[in-house]
Amino acid sequence: MGKNKTIDLTRVDGCYSKELREACNDIKLLLKDPATDAEAMKAFVSMIVDPAKIEAEAKKRFRANLEACQTKQEIDELCYMAVLHGMHYRPGFRGSAAK
Repeated sequence: MGKNKTIDLTRVDGCYSKELREACNDIKLLLKDPATDAEAMKAFVSMIVDPAKIEAEAKKRFRANLEACQTKQEIDELCYMAVLHGMHYRPGFRGSAAK
């Protein structure tokens, strides 16, 4: 039973998902702003996650995925999914395991 417990990383100091959750309104504003292009939005999101001092594999993967984004919509979706997964993080869970 204990191994299925989830942790809300969006409330843990030092986690990049917390930084993203706190900036979600600003990210949505940039998404809707026609004067902001994808590169400027990437730079903003990168600046948002910089202060997160926990340098886990997930943060490195997020940065790589952020760089691969081509559109503002992709960036917004990436941030949304990072927050969503951060809210329901299961320690030790590594993807698709047999039920």
